[in-house]
Amino acid sequence: MTVLKTGVPLETTETVILVEMDAGNPLPVGKHRFQLKVVDDTGNISDPAELTVQVIDATRPNALIDGPSQIEFMKPFELTGSKSFDVGGTIVKYIWTMLD
Repeated sequence: MTVLKTGVPLETTETVILVEMDAGNPLPVGKHRFQLKVVDDTGNISDPAELTVQVIDATRPNALIDGPSQIEFMKPFELTGSKSFDVGGTIVKYIWTMLD
């Protein structure tokens, strides 16, 4: 597993590295910059090249609705979406619609 730490160079002889996510400390959603310098066989070091990687939350949230299955005529009742969740994010809005 290749673990890159911010500001700490990692030297390899490989042309490709696999950056794996640590479940306990993943890259947060947002932009992250990576840099590469290469060294030739005489010790000359290149100018740095940079790449910006955007970590996105592409997983849809899960809506869960709870409420009574029967109510008395003319009595108010509650519906709740409190068990709804989003893996890797936070729910910020609930959109309620009566269908029929």
